[in-house]
Amino acid sequence: MRSGGVYDRSIRVFSAVYAVIGVVILVMTLARGGGPTSVGFLIGLAFVGVGIGRYLVQRRIAQSREQDPE
Repeated sequence: MRSGGVYDRSIRVFSAVYAVIGVVILVMTLARGGGPTSVGFLIGLAFVGVGIGRYLVQRRIAQSREQDPE
């Protein structure tokens, strides 16, 4: 599969969506009086972490494919 294909782009889009959902959960939790140890805050952090982590992993995979074409 070529770098920058539909798969790569869809993974990056879904990663960004996960991060945005996490930020929304964080904001909603804080706006409703939740603190840093509340469940909503921790779930929001998890979503942001998964989104950013998956984006970075996919970027590294795409870069390695560009350096070593099959």
